[in-house]
Amino acid sequence: MASARTDEEIINLYKNGDKEVFKELINKYTPSLFNFTARLVGKDFAPDIVQEIFIKIWKKIDNFDFKKSSFKTWIFIIAKNTALDFMRKRRSINFSYLENEDENSTFSETIKDEELLPDEALQKLQDKDFLNNLLEKLSIEYKTILTLHYQEEMTFEEISKVLKKPLNTVKSNHFRAIIKLRKML
Repeated sequence: MASARTDEEIINLYKNGDKEVFKELINKYTPSLFNFTARLVGKDFAPDIVQEIFIKIWKKIDNFDFKKSSFKTWIFIIAKNTALDFMRKRRSINFSYLENEDENSTFSETIKDEELLPDEALQKLQDKDFLNNLLEKLSIEYKTILTLHYQEEMTFEEISKVLKKPLNTVKSNHFRAIIKLRKML
């Protein structure tokens, strides 16, 4: 059951000694944080990352100030940083396997150009798995912007605060991500 209290009320209660109220924040934000991190690092790793996010929130919540940002923006900054730290810790991607056995041609040269007909493209867009696979092919920044904007319903201004990037950069990257998705169809 969702809490009727605002984030500010919950946090003030927590800061005033009601430590049990932290569970309301966990219940409220776990689905969003899970979906966000799953899109960035995969569903297998998302539960551990979400747990780590809440540990960081719990450790830092006494320092949170509503005058500086919204709570949602603040926790998504923590989520983004935690996911990026996780990705850095994982081994770096070895692109040598993308090279063809024939040393004269690269992997990108062996990909067939298969353009879909308009009705096939529409069908593919309606397929959730297909969309998830498309998102996986985007850079982490594009994927983050699209997930925060369309799934978490954040404004570009909120996203710029989460990513610590200028508003116009976020808008430009959103536009580029959409163009890239269209080209992938």
